[in-house]
Amino acid sequence: MRRHRRFAAIMGLIAASGVATEAHAQNANRNDPVPAKPDQSLTAIERGFAVIPTAEPLTLFPQIREQLKDAPAFLRDSKAGINVRSYYRDNVTNAATGAGWNEAWAAGGSVAFETGRLFDLISGGMVLYTSFPVYAPLDHDGTGLLKPGQQQYGVLGQLYGKVHITNDHEIIAGRYLYDTPFMNPHDNRMSPKTFYGYTIHGSFGDEASGGPALRYGGGYIAAMKERNSTEFISMSRSAGASEDRGTGVFGGMFSWGPARIGAIDYYTQDTINIFYTEGKVGLNRGADFEAALSGQFAAQNSTGTNLLNGGNPFVTNEFGVMGQLGFYNAILTAAYTVVNPGFTLQTPWGASPTYTDAQIQGFNRAGEGALMVGLSYVFTSLGLPGVGASVQYFRGWTGAPAAGPPVLEDEWNFNLEWRPSWEPLKNFWLRARYGKANIDQNNVHTTVDEVRLILNYGIKLY
Repeated sequence: MRRHRRFAAIMGLIAASGVATEAHAQNANRNDPVPAKPDQSLTAIERGFAVIPTAEPLTLFPQIREQLKDAPAFLRDSKAGINVRSYYRDNVTNAATGAGWNEAWAAGGSVAFETGRLFDLISGGMVLYTSFPVYAPLDHDGTGLLKPGQQQYGVLGQLYGKVHITNDHEIIAGRYLYDTPFMNPHDNRMSPKTFYGYTIHGSFGDEASGGPALRYGGGYIAAMKERNSTEFISMSRSAGASEDRGTGVFGGMFSWGPARIGAIDYYTQDTINIFYTEGKVGLNRGADFEAALSGQFAAQNSTGTNLLNGGNPFVTNEFGVMGQLGFYNAILTAAYTVVNPGFTLQTPWGASPTYTDAQIQGFNRAGEGALMVGLSYVFTSLGLPGVGASVQYFRGWTGAPAAGPPVLEDEWNFNLEWRPSWEPLKNFWLRARYGKANIDQNNVHTTVDEVRLILNYGIKLY
């Protein structure tokens, strides 16, 4: 009873909790709105390379921009912003072998500043992330919203410089946020994962015109900051190795009209190599009907001296297919994935790109096949602008020896969100999520129930 009263109190208070700051930095994986059309439902390769329009947030002090109009471009084109985030997470695991309960409510975010160009060539920026406990019982640690021990934190997650070779090609050096299939922000807590390294990216052609276009990116990533950490550690140690190695990465995406195909490779010496490719084609039959078909393939293997898996070499891969049918503002989605029976699919540097990655379970065990069916709807046409909802059902199974005793698991995910169109609340969203997972393995039945309540509000200072 005490738990239910506390949950009700947090439900009532969370919308009024904007007490800290986050920054308007870049597109954050897992924070995309409920899509109204299949072409708004982005695949992992699209998140990495496509040009994604974002809503312009409310500007608090537009007069500052006017005052800077005659200043050098380094100041005139500078940007500053805050992004308020409040997050409650409650995760309860029950099994005959034991139980667990993780719970916390945190408020925080980040502050961002980015300069304009100096000599029309160089610019830079920084993002400070923070998270503070609002309600965080010590005996329910482990939500990932705070540091271990339910402690607050602050970290300069991004600190970077850019060299603008042309308007379409640039070099980035320092701490930065990248969003690629296997190396991404995984931004489903208070702060995202960010990375330290050196990259170049750019584009050829005009994707917006519908003609042929190529976008590319690559470089060397030395280290990563975990979501609730204040330290950057090497990419190999982030993957589980005991020595320091960095990761070389290169990939690209070719688009032409509604068709897109891309590939990317991540190589970490003595640790792991990951190759990923994905294609998508869309069909538009007018404003009321759209469809999309996507396919993905990932291949992973140990490299060099095999610092992972106890020094034993490994090889695995994954294949997936997903179809979507959109009618008015509703989308019906079905997907299937399967993992090689020899080894579990690894996701060391971000959220999994697989089509059956759920809120609680990854459905990526060795030999696991998984199905997903989902339905989403945006209620704007019913007089509820900005309200969207989705429901998804996942079911996975494997009998591969590498996964241990045979596993049968399923999960329900429910999502309700509000993104108001009112001018002062541009770039504001409020989301409620509930997930329920059931796992049967070795004659043990385990259930996991999880609630997430998130408020996010991005604001430009000028």
